Amino acid sequence: MNPVNMAEILIVNCIGVILMVFLRLTRIENIEKRFAGDILFDLMIWITIAGCSVEMLTFVIDGRIFPFCRELSYLLNSFCFIGTCGVGFLWCLYVDFRVFNNAGRVRRRAKFLIIPFVLDVLLNLVNMSGCGIIFTVSEDNIYHRGSLVLVVYVILFFYFIYSICLVDHSKKSGLHIQFLPVYYFVVPCMLGTIIQGVVYGVTVGWTSVAVALLFVYIETQSRNTFVDALSGLYNRRYMDCILSQFKRSARHDIYGIMIDVNDFKRINDVYGHSKGDDAIRNIGKILSNSVPDNGMVIRYAGDEFIIFLRTDDEETVKKTIQRVEVNTEKFNKSHAEPYALSFAMGYSRFDASSEDVEKFLSAMDEKMYAAKREHYQQAATDRRKNRIENRGA
Repeated sequence: MNPVNMAEILIVNCIGVILMVFLRLTRIENIEKRFAGDILFDLMIWITIAGCSVEMLTFVIDGRIFPFCRELSYLLNSFCFIGTCGVGFLWCLYVDFRVFNNAGRVRRRAKFLIIPFVLDVLLNLVNMSGCGIIFTVSEDNIYHRGSLVLVVYVILFFYFIYSICLVDHSKKSGLHIQFLPVYYFVVPCMLGTIIQGVVYGVTVGWTSVAVALLFVYIETQSRNTFVDALSGLYNRRYMDCILSQFKRSARHDIYGIMIDVNDFKRINDVYGHSKGDDAIRNIGKILSNSVPDNGMVIRYAGDEFIIFLRTDDEETVKKTIQRVEVNTEKFNKSHAEPYALSFAMGYSRFDASSEDVEKFLSAMDEKMYAAKREHYQQAATDRRKNRIENRGA
């Protein structure tokens, strides 16, 4: 490695580290509450910082002889390969969360998406035995690519292509609009990976990831107006876009569930508004974890929420309501908060032939308020029963 190339390698990777440190500091200033998407994005930042730093070290020690130099070279280069696919895996999870806003769905998808990453880890662990399937380090501590190094590139490109297909599929499903700039990440990363793969000795891979993450962050800031900052769910503005899409597509397989929190004012009055905010956050988690892959949750207004489902099966709607009730009961039994939660829910089907959005919302609203009246009537009956029992005692 000549001094000019070494200087270029150090400069390029240092730029990557600086960009990621700057991005991380910016996010610390802006993030008040960390949701799953924030955690995934931060993990990609930290891995990229480590990747740029480790890649610099691999070139610094390449060809240098010192105690345990080969072992260190194997360890550092293995991290680069594992970290690269790790970022691809986290990127797919991040895209899934940003599009569907459903932490439960992300956990379910992770079980499938982690398989290629595990394969990459296993190949690198086997490679560290010295078999050279991914890369080898010669006796004079010089790195050489192995016969199966292309497998790592295939895994990485699988993640890139999967994220593109995911966004495209979500848009066609009729429940989501495309606002995640997936190409802002994929294109720079693909170019950096191809250049580094074709031109041996050029190290732009990790820095291209740093640039891509910066692009994504800048672009998503202007689009975060679609997300409710408190609950982490999509907001009314996003719902208006979705409803317009319903009318244009004339879909008949859309159901809506209107949800209102029972006695929410009491939570604010008794425990304070900070606990009321906590309740909204917990409700966001309960609802997002209750919705199937073909659904999405909206914070409609205040303590009112809407679940949209792409299905023509009314039984799916009823099962979703049951999951909400079951998850709410689990939350209440955990006693994690001093308050208990309950919901009034009503659902209706979107009539694409009439294209009457207001009628669609009103039908949900009427059924929800009917359930709410039933809740209060039952609560009043229970109170009267308790007073009679207390007098009898």
